[in-house]
Amino acid sequence: MTTTAAATRTRTSAAKVASAASILFALALFWTVASIDVPHRADDTKLLAWWQQSSNQVSGIVSQFCAIAAALLFVVIINYFRLLTATTAAVQWTAFARSMGLIFSTTLLVSAALRGVIGHMVKVDGEPLPGLDVLRYSTALNYNLIGSITMTALGLTILAVSVVVVRTLVLARWVGYVGLGCAAVILVASAAMIGQYTISLALLWSLCLSIAIWREAAR
Repeated sequence: MTTTAAATRTRTSAAKVASAASILFALALFWTVASIDVPHRADDTKLLAWWQQSSNQVSGIVSQFCAIAAALLFVVIINYFRLLTATTAAVQWTAFARSMGLIFSTTLLVSAALRGVIGHMVKVDGEPLPGLDVLRYSTALNYNLIGSITMTALGLTILAVSVVVVRTLVLARWVGYVGLGCAAVILVASAAMIGQYTISLALLWSLCLSIAIWREAAR
């Protein structure tokens, strides 16, 4: 009886940690993209003037740390989901979800480096601001990474998690259906290389997942 009670408390604590991680992930991912907004299709004068502002260089560093936090928090979520489905028959989908989740976190860490590299060069290393070609390339590379690779991995993760939820009911079925809808839109947008515009759907899914995990823990 004591062992069972201890195991129950452990599972409940893990669920609460995962639920909190889902909320914090949504906040971190939001601030990753909201803290910095490099002008899109700006002329040389406008782009250079934007990067010369100290506040924008600092914003790049802030965005970097937010992306790092989001990547680490997502690993917590995926590891809990793996624990939650350990006794189910959905082994392949669970393994696929974990693999895609790790790819998402890895590419988000690469994006973090790209977001903070200019600010780090100028503010930390004391280097002069690089030329326009470097500024444009760094920005374009980051947009392409987020808009295609990173969001594709996230979309596939959400898809796999949602399939497992609908099939096994380890969480409320409604969150599985929400995930399927979000994943479909994210994957279509990522195929068109505009996946960054569907980040709001990733935030919605993460918040819904947090609610579902918390309610499951309370039950």
